[in-house]
Amino acid sequence: MKKLLLLLFVFTISQTAFSQKISHAFAGEIIFGSSNAEYTANNSGALGNNSAGQIQDALRFTIWFHLGYYTHIDFNKNFGIYTGLVNRNVGFITKEMPSESGLADRVKWKRRAYTLGVPLAIKFGNLEKGMYVFVGAQYDMLYHYKEKEFLPSGKRKYTEWFSDRVNMFLPSVFGGITFPGGLSVKFTYELGDMMNKDFVLNTTGGEVKPYENMNSRMFYTSVYSMLTWSDTYTQITKEEKKLMAEY
Repeated sequence: MKKLLLLLFVFTISQTAFSQKISHAFAGEIIFGSSNAEYTANNSGALGNNSAGQIQDALRFTIWFHLGYYTHIDFNKNFGIYTGLVNRNVGFITKEMPSESGLADRVKWKRRAYTLGVPLAIKFGNLEKGMYVFVGAQYDMLYHYKEKEFLPSGKRKYTEWFSDRVNMFLPSVFGGITFPGGLSVKFTYELGDMMNKDFVLNTTGGEVKPYENMNSRMFYTSVYSMLTWSDTYTQITKEEKKLMAEY
């Protein structure tokens, strides 16, 4: 049994670590984001003045602040994985009733959160030439929330660190393609709502849950380029494999 396990180990090493490449890279992103934002019931929102229906408005475009550090592990010429630590600015834009009473027309709202996430992805293709597809998942922490409401009287702004208005942790799945030279295009879909349905707001009329009937699941397309700054290789020579097999 010991001999068999050693042979299996040596075979695995010969198929992976013999040509394993580890690289590190930084990347910024351009993000085009949207959402499924809607109210699912009448009398929704902080004042109860929103009717059921879609509230998603314009596509959201951002270039700041997106920065990721990635570690790529290529097991062979065609298969590898990557992980890292990524900061992003994500959110959505809506048209809905204002937070001030006495106004009859809908106004624009912008909601966004800075997130810190850890991705894990597998990639297939011609890794030597940098042409491959990838699929993976990510877990994000939403650490800073900001909203803007464009009222007739002016812009109202609210910001908060580690806000209860949003869900602190959000899982997502993603997939995309990378071209030679490092340019990548990726689509990401959040698996949960950005806004916290259980958040309680104290108003003059009592406690309300402004996001209880709101769907706010985001999805976005991002374009970015990997800037590789370090490559290392792990190789096992024929002599080392022979010694391991004889052990």
